[in-house]
Amino acid sequence: MLKKVLYSIVIALFLFAVIGFFLPSEVHVERQIEIRRPAATVFTVVNSYRTFQSWSPWAERDPGASYELSGPASGIGAKMSWSGDPRLVGAGWQEITQSDPYSLVRMHLDFDQQGAADSYFQIGEGTNGTLVTWGFDTDLLEGQNWFGGLLARYFGLFFDRWIGTDYEMGLAKLKTLVESMPLADFSDLEVEVVEVEPVDILYVKNLTDGSADLDTGLAAAYREITTFMAENEIEMAAQPMAITRIRANRGFDVEAAIPVLAKEVEPSGRVMKGQSPAGRALRVVHRGSYDSMAPDYDKLAAWMAAHGLAEGSVSWEHYISNPAETPDEELVTHIYFLLEHGQ
Repeated sequence: MLKKVLYSIVIALFLFAVIGFFLPSEVHVERQIEIRRPAATVFTVVNSYRTFQSWSPWAERDPGASYELSGPASGIGAKMSWSGDPRLVGAGWQEITQSDPYSLVRMHLDFDQQGAADSYFQIGEGTNGTLVTWGFDTDLLEGQNWFGGLLARYFGLFFDRWIGTDYEMGLAKLKTLVESMPLADFSDLEVEVVEVEPVDILYVKNLTDGSADLDTGLAAAYREITTFMAENEIEMAAQPMAITRIRANRGFDVEAAIPVLAKEVEPSGRVMKGQSPAGRALRVVHRGSYDSMAPDYDKLAAWMAAHGLAEGSVSWEHYISNPAETPDEELVTHIYFLLEHGQ
């Protein structure tokens, strides 16, 4: 009887080894979802770890896990390390290794003692939006001895269910996040991050408090400032600006401002002395008429949301061209958004 049991165990182990030898040594998992936003928005979100915790399928699994970002903010070299409960998310890191706007992002993942893998986001055109494919590939035998590799082949049979379920959850959360962002396609928008230095200005504020439309109010304010400058022999240092300041109640004030060479004079009437906004800001160069700037504002809002940035309390337009001498289609205007501190 004992011999039969031993023979059965030996045969079972033999079959286990033989069958395992013919099981796949590599795992590929893939899930898809369609997101009703432009490819540029989707790409920007997955090309960085800045908003990863907002849509990660693992963030809620271990709220006590710690995360650390390093390298560039986005693209190749951007890296995220994590450390948590070994039973939930474990420890490891992942790094972006390929970034092709606006179609592909590849990452290498290292799960510490549990091996390594590669992941990717393929971004393409969908029926009613952007089709996003999240894929996972790993070599089950890498770093394993003979017996470990055999067990890994069997575990590989469950990877599609385990990882696929997480990917489905993550893609659903990614869809919710991205579809909460502005709809504008910013793929053709050039955004610079600049450090803006303050300059001396003369300005008239609260232009939104009157009954006249804003354009009329700005024109009247500029005339008042230039008249004051002429009376006091004050020189212009740069072209005019229009500064918007967000109020605490989410209303806003608009100031007409002209940069000037500093001079000790007392302001009069509505004209006041001060300095222009300064600090870390986003800049977009608009070419064309003033009436055609609205789409650039929409695109910049979408760009900021996708990059996980919050708008500060101040924005402004700097009218580089002289409208009296430049055709509307050739006008150049710099649009600035001051970023919140720490961004």
